[in-house]
Amino acid sequence: MPAVPPRLALTTDPKTVIVVGAGMSGLVAALELERAGHHVQIVEARQRIGGRVHTQRARDGAPMAEAGAGRIPRSHRWTWDYIEQMGLATRPLYPTGLNNVALIDGKRWVIDATTDLSTTVDLPPDEKALGFAGLVNTHLLENVEKLLAAEVIDTPAWPPSTLAHLDRLNIIDHLATQGLSQAAIKLLTLGAFPTSISPLMLSRVLATYDRESLAVIEGGNDRLPAAVAARLRGPILLSSPVRAVTQFADRIEIAIERAGQRTMMSADAVICTIPYSILNKVQFEPALSPAKQQILAGFRYTKATKVAFKMSARFWEAEQLSGFAQLDTGAEIWSPRWSSDDGSGILQLYQQGERAAEMDAMDEAARAQWAMESIEKVFPGAGGHVQASASYSWQDDPWAGGAYGIPQPGDLFRWQGNIASSEGRIYFAGEHTSEYSAWIEGAVRSGHRAATELQKATF
Repeated sequence: MPAVPPRLALTTDPKTVIVVGAGMSGLVAALELERAGHHVQIVEARQRIGGRVHTQRARDGAPMAEAGAGRIPRSHRWTWDYIEQMGLATRPLYPTGLNNVALIDGKRWVIDATTDLSTTVDLPPDEKALGFAGLVNTHLLENVEKLLAAEVIDTPAWPPSTLAHLDRLNIIDHLATQGLSQAAIKLLTLGAFPTSISPLMLSRVLATYDRESLAVIEGGNDRLPAAVAARLRGPILLSSPVRAVTQFADRIEIAIERAGQRTMMSADAVICTIPYSILNKVQFEPALSPAKQQILAGFRYTKATKVAFKMSARFWEAEQLSGFAQLDTGAEIWSPRWSSDDGSGILQLYQQGERAAEMDAMDEAARAQWAMESIEKVFPGAGGHVQASASYSWQDDPWAGGAYGIPQPGDLFRWQGNIASSEGRIYFAGEHTSEYSAWIEGAVRSGHRAATELQKATF
């Protein structure tokens, strides 16, 4: 696959296209189709663009925190290409010269060059002898090396049948079958870790993820979808959820709900970026294929809820701490505005898993209190610096149904060839259809792929 997204050739057969969804996949698809000479209109259910790239802002418009996509690895080359095309500035996610923190069994550990997390828990002698780095290398990175040696990433040969045995169990169960202690498994899955992921899919993520080169867009990650949208000629209809899609021999029609009324729209083709978590709410005629319906029935989205606090001071920096932490409760703490000029800052709890669902059952005040209690365990006294708070639950978002879609054990091979396949005049995109599940990179690549497929269509 090319290192950067190739431009589509100027078409001699311009088509009218409706793109459903104004997240990054839909915006990229629309941009590339317009550049190729097609006529594109976007319809979006929300009152905003960006999808799961969603920057929460203060009343003055300043970025407060990323409710959705919060980090961009330098190794995600296609995302960076669009960032550069849009002329956007970036900065490192982590501050330099400050230390991150881990919270394990209720005790805080500062992570510096001398820290070995294997000393923080009671490990059997053989695991203790390996040390944390040895545990990571033996039980995680060796599989990454096997995957890299197979040379299938970003090729049609993904997923590799030679490594199918790594897609049978989730990572927790897999590590247990390797004889690892529960304490060691806890260390290897610290933070907001998708524990339902298989070792093969995890290896796929790690092979294209450089933790030392993470960045964010200056002024908020939502500036990327905003910049792409500003380049489009066609309209974007907001607050217009799609209720039905009907295919005919010579066209496709969609029914949108707008201002309480149903409106019909017609085009040559549709690119659908609706998450598979909620796509079954749309009526299709004819019905989607049995293979696609099976995927929709079995697709699972990760639960994630975030609560951000605007802090009057970055008091943690006095201890040479970055404001970032990994917890053994399926959570992380982020400090996304460490470069603020006025000395204020942000501490954000990023909770995944069933605890996120527990938070969703609380009202806003209780949710903030619960989140601050978790933060206080890592950064004592934080509650005394709070000026404002904001939360976001992706499973409570009616147009998301979860934070991101990622294959469960067995799904890579069970759904191979069908998860992103077109159906008549409908083309599918979104991070859930990509090898880069859960990332902006997945949305970008899937949108470009769908546009390319549609460009080649001969109907």
